[in-house]
Amino acid sequence: MKKIPVKWLALGLCLLPLLGAGSCGVKTTERLPPEEVLPLQTATLEELAARLERQAAAVTSINAETELRPTTGSAYSGIIEQYHDVKAFVLGERRTSAGGGNRRHIRVLGQAPILRKNIFDMVADDEQFRIYLPTKNKFIVGPTRLEQRSEKPIENLRPQHLFEAIFLEAPAPEAVLLLEENEWGGQRYYALTELVRGSEGRPVLRRHWWFERSRLELVRVQRFDAEGRLLADIHYGQWREVEGIAYPHDIELVRPQEDYRLRIIVKKLTLNEPLPASRFRLERPEGVELVELKEAEPAQGEGR
Repeated sequence: MKKIPVKWLALGLCLLPLLGAGSCGVKTTERLPPEEVLPLQTATLEELAARLERQAAAVTSINAETELRPTTGSAYSGIIEQYHDVKAFVLGERRTSAGGGNRRHIRVLGQAPILRKNIFDMVADDEQFRIYLPTKNKFIVGPTRLEQRSEKPIENLRPQHLFEAIFLEAPAPEAVLLLEENEWGGQRYYALTELVRGSEGRPVLRRHWWFERSRLELVRVQRFDAEGRLLADIHYGQWREVEGIAYPHDIELVRPQEDYRLRIIVKKLTLNEPLPASRFRLERPEGVELVELKEAEPAQGEGR
């Protein structure tokens, strides 16, 4: 009978764990305490869509004291700038008008971190945004739909971008919805996709909603343009009940096309209180420089 060398015998013993026997330190087992084991909840496409509709309808106005943490640039631009935290007061309103449409208003007043001196005051509605910068003695006005991009990313921040982050929007009634399961970083998600009909009749991706499976909480919303470019990537966390309504207290807005991200930490919050129109009115102070931003004029013959 041929003898087996000792080194091959030792190697065989170390391979036994792969066959379900023995131990050579190639596997460790960690048992989580019961309170740390995440339940894996299930939901249908219809249930998740209904959840979005309820959350969107539940909030009509927001009055919040927040902390804003802006960051501009990325590894793709080669320059990353971290700005000081800004204390900001945020007012937002979304009401249904008599004609059936939505009326949207937002105002954001930012103060310097130590002196608490106003450094910007911004308002926007469906038609126009207005920004007052006291330290630069400028008053900037432009159409809400303006997509003109500044080479300085921090100048691309617009009040209407914040409106999209703080107010959830339900899927369009005419949209086609798809549901998929997904996994990232050891956590499982439901991803709800919204498709709408484009200008040429083909389906166009509009949004993704991501729900974490242990609580079925909304944790992420992505919005795209007709060419598939990512316009907004919004992350939600720290959901808490305020007056019986669940609302996120940690919101991160990423705007890749404008090359900035903004984290919004909610410190104090009041929902659905009446907000008079005067609180969204911002006029140019006397002696302040007016800067009017306009959409680029189409080239001759374009659009005809």
